[in-house]
Amino acid sequence: MINGLSRQWVAALVLVLSGLCGCAVNQARDVQTYRDVLDGTHAATEDSFHPDGPLTLRDALRLANAHNEQLAIAGENYLQALIDKDRAFAAFLPTIGFAATFLSQGKTDFAADNPLIAAFEPPHATDALLDARMNVHPFRDVPAIQAAGATSRVQRALLLDRQAIVLLDVAKTYFQVLRSEKQVALLGASIETDECRVSDMRIRLKAGAARPVDLSLTEAQLAKTQNMLIQARDDVKNGRAMLAFLIGVPEVAEPLSDDLGNPPAAQQIDPLLHIADGHRQDLMAAREQVQAAAAALEAAWGQYFPSVSLNLTRYLSRETFPTDLNWGSIVQINVPLFSAGLIHADVRTAYSRLRQAQLYENNIRRQVLKDIRIAVENLQSDDQQIRQLVIQVQAARNGTDQAKAEFDAGVGTNLQFLIAQNRLLSAELDLATARFNRSIDYLSLLRATGSLNPDLSASLPSGQGAVSESSS
Repeated sequence: MINGLSRQWVAALVLVLSGLCGCAVNQARDVQTYRDVLDGTHAATEDSFHPDGPLTLRDALRLANAHNEQLAIAGENYLQALIDKDRAFAAFLPTIGFAATFLSQGKTDFAADNPLIAAFEPPHATDALLDARMNVHPFRDVPAIQAAGATSRVQRALLLDRQAIVLLDVAKTYFQVLRSEKQVALLGASIETDECRVSDMRIRLKAGAARPVDLSLTEAQLAKTQNMLIQARDDVKNGRAMLAFLIGVPEVAEPLSDDLGNPPAAQQIDPLLHIADGHRQDLMAAREQVQAAAAALEAAWGQYFPSVSLNLTRYLSRETFPTDLNWGSIVQINVPLFSAGLIHADVRTAYSRLRQAQLYENNIRRQVLKDIRIAVENLQSDDQQIRQLVIQVQAARNGTDQAKAEFDAGVGTNLQFLIAQNRLLSAELDLATARFNRSIDYLSLLRATGSLNPDLSASLPSGQGAVSESSS
């Protein structure tokens, strides 16, 4: 039996080792791991919310990048993949543990008759030891590390792809609010025109120059316009609420200020496909998934190869027989002879997942081509519509100027001027809507090529020409 001092020494060693095993986790550093990926080279910009000033599109995108929970959730997935990679690497490292064994037993009749044997069977015994274990299976563990590394790159790419999706949702909501606010202004002016029409129709009815049904139809038009105004105001409220949700702020009450402009975009698909091949994150994730599945297949095949287990024990204190034993080691070679088909099933599953990953990559490639083609064609259509709507706005503005001149000269009525003004506002709304749609389609093209970032700092080639009919 060890003395009291030795027992205190063993207890102190247990406490020290327990403290070493319970290492603190630096959560701030873990979070910063995926924040560095999301912020990239754009981390120097300020991402705080200023409710007093106007909210630009870039400000909204930066706020969403900093505060949207979907991005944080995807970031945690990336962090967990990095941890799994470290865990796979840990399979090559030995595990070292401290163990203390406390034995208490009664005396046997055989030991009672033989005092020499009783000396080998003490009623109380304490053993303290350090145990090191290591399982060497390189044919399985090396591919497992490669698969874990590829999986971490998959999650990183999916994190950036989620960022692009969130940013595009923010932009769509932002421009939808701008359009709804433009519609509110138009409908307000239209109500004024409809009210004048109702007043004019009532005067005509009293003079016998109109029918009661004409007055009813005019009043119905006024009620319809008022109902559309109510709906447009609701759209503004709902859009601002959704925008606040996406960018992670309590509310968005300040005016919106579009700072995107009218950037040029390429009209050919081939250069855009080349950009997407190196920047489209879901495509990169699919490519890395194929690498992960291929490495997992090698790891599954590696289970057929032998492995070696190493065990080394160092006794710090020993009271059980033999008491003078200081260390012991075991080397074990494990050769799988019969696994009841388990390894074979793992290999078949790995092959299936590899084929699945390859099919998914092909699907994403075709998805990229479709997204780019649709975005390019939409941009072309937007530019054509904008050119025609500019002509319509100019014509409506000329008509308004003419109606105003006639009213000032006394040969026209105020109602005619209001109608012309209403047509101008309607044409301006159509033009503003087309420009908002072009901005959304341009950002969709940035997302399709993997170039969309919170600062909108990426630019696309502006070459002109017909749309290429490339295929994947």
